[in-house]
Amino acid sequence: MNFKRVIFILAMLGLFMGSVFAQTNGNKRVNSSYGNWSIGAGINVVDDSGTEGNNFFNTKENWNVSNPYLVSVEYYFDNQWSIVASGSINKYVSGKNIDSTGVIVKGFAADYFAVDLATRFSFGDMFSTYNFDFYVFLGFGYNKIGGYKLDPFKVERPVDIDVIPDEINEFPVDRNGFYDISEVGKMTVNGGLGFNYWFAETWGLNFNFTGKVGVPSGEFKFGPNSVSNQAQFSLGLIYFLKKNNNLD
Repeated sequence: MNFKRVIFILAMLGLFMGSVFAQTNGNKRVNSSYGNWSIGAGINVVDDSGTEGNNFFNTKENWNVSNPYLVSVEYYFDNQWSIVASGSINKYVSGKNIDSTGVIVKGFAADYFAVDLATRFSFGDMFSTYNFDFYVFLGFGYNKIGGYKLDPFKVERPVDIDVIPDEINEFPVDRNGFYDISEVGKMTVNGGLGFNYWFAETWGLNFNFTGKVGVPSGEFKFGPNSVSNQAQFSLGLIYFLKKNNNLD
């Protein structure tokens, strides 16, 4: 899938819808006319390169985008606080950097699945930004990454054998010298930020960035696909559910 093309299409759709509904203010605030729920659907990108913010937008080497779908549902307690649940799927694809350890071997893409729950705080009321609704959030989740093979980066070994990490030999290696990375599921602690752009009373665009920190479970293991951190971006459409058709 051409991710840049999808972003362009969604952006153009948002601008078109915004011009169509230019006379309508996007309020998206809890009141007697609206309900407390919104639903969303879109696409996502997973960065599991372990670069810790370096080469943040190195899409060619670090961004995994294949069947990258996401759905969400959000409940608004009031105009500032809400809780959102989301589910996403993707694939770790060949040639991508994983944990700065190696790249995925062609023909061994790994399925990615995640479910996340978070509490959001919106700044809309504080700055009267009724079309742009900026927020931050904190929560937790669970993700599962399928098994794959990793072609390790070639690194020069230290001369002093005492400083070679013991963990470097813990990866199972096949006859071609590729690391065999097993399927694993793990909990994550999540945090991030994003915004909604409401181009109509009930329709909007959402951009979301999530940082996911892996939580050790059972015996801690060093290396890719064990307890790694990830970054996930998503872009999609959201729809605010009406309580009734009689708007004040």
